[in-house]
Amino acid sequence: MNLSRIILLIILLIASDISSQNKQDLEKQKRQIQNDIKKIELKLSNSSKQKDLIISNAEDVNYKIRLQQNLINNINNQLNLILDEIDRNEIKLSDLKKRELTLKEELSKMLLSAYKKKSNLNKLMFIFSSSSFQQAFKRIQYFKQYANFQKKTLTKIKINTNEIKNIIVVLDSQKINKRDLVDENEIIKRDLSNEYIELNSLIAQVNKNQKKYSSEIKQKQKLSKEIDKKIKKLIEEALAKAKRKSGGFELTEEAQLISKNFKANKGKLPSPVIRGNVVLGFGKQPHPIVKTTTIQSNGVRIRTSSDVEARTIFDGEVYSIIKSKNNTHTILIQHGNFFTVYKNLSEIYVKKGDRLNTKDSIGKIATDSLNGQTILSFSIFNNGVPQNPKLWIYKM
Repeated sequence: MNLSRIILLIILLIASDISSQNKQDLEKQKRQIQNDIKKIELKLSNSSKQKDLIISNAEDVNYKIRLQQNLINNINNQLNLILDEIDRNEIKLSDLKKRELTLKEELSKMLLSAYKKKSNLNKLMFIFSSSSFQQAFKRIQYFKQYANFQKKTLTKIKINTNEIKNIIVVLDSQKINKRDLVDENEIIKRDLSNEYIELNSLIAQVNKNQKKYSSEIKQKQKLSKEIDKKIKKLIEEALAKAKRKSGGFELTEEAQLISKNFKANKGKLPSPVIRGNVVLGFGKQPHPIVKTTTIQSNGVRIRTSSDVEARTIFDGEVYSIIKSKNNTHTILIQHGNFFTVYKNLSEIYVKKGDRLNTKDSIGKIATDSLNGQTILSFSIFNNGVPQNPKLWIYKM
């Protein structure tokens, strides 16, 4: 096997290993999305007849649409992987067929040569005509090597033929998988079209009674603003206590290092939940369903499952815990001059002053008993200034 063939084989093996890993990750992600879709479908079927849950149902349908879009993206990524695998295997198949042709040509030449020298008498005459014993020995060795070479070539052809058969089986399987994924994608796209019709119908019902729903949203916003005020006050107090005469932010060496590392990991920090979808982004924006109502968000709202817990995104210390009027908890964690805030926790696993490591569980996220939604509100502050979590959290 020459160097170029060895290099090609190594590249194919590495690519195959990476592809296998990506495929496993995508399959795992796909199963999780499908599971989330089943849960939201069950919830929608249970609440569809309740008039008081129109906004909640509209948000649920909107959420389901996003999950279906994620599922389509996942399947498209799987299709791309399969297409890459098919391309690599077709190249490999072509290479094997060329090799098979070369080996068969070599064998044909050997058989033709053997035919011309087929007489055992000719072989004996060739050996006995040697001028010395050493030459006769070499001629005997030549015939043995020639016979061995024939056997090896036949073995190589057999192995190569088996490889061709195996690669054809793999290619056929990959092409079936490709067709199945394409069909699955088409079904999801049809379902998605129906979901948009359902969403528009729910939004139309909301629009008939704008005042009522706007009032409900504003009431929730009022409660959220009260917690935001407490958070702002606590962070300002922390900053005021730590200020030097020069006006800088005084930190211990350890806190300075944590703060520096936090900033250095911008865009690479883990999510505060192991899985979930952002249902409300950062900043001032219209409500996703009631367009006449404006929402001001100092962070993001992440919808997840009831079995998922909130976790800290970086090493830090629990600075404060707030209990709100609706009996949910908010945890503030300090990371040097950065603070992360985790709102809407029904249970907490930490206390003020606890030192935490990245991804430590800090509490159970509350599930709304009326609409069944499990949502974590998450914020990041730098020197008291709210940051867009999307810029800090990896792939948010």
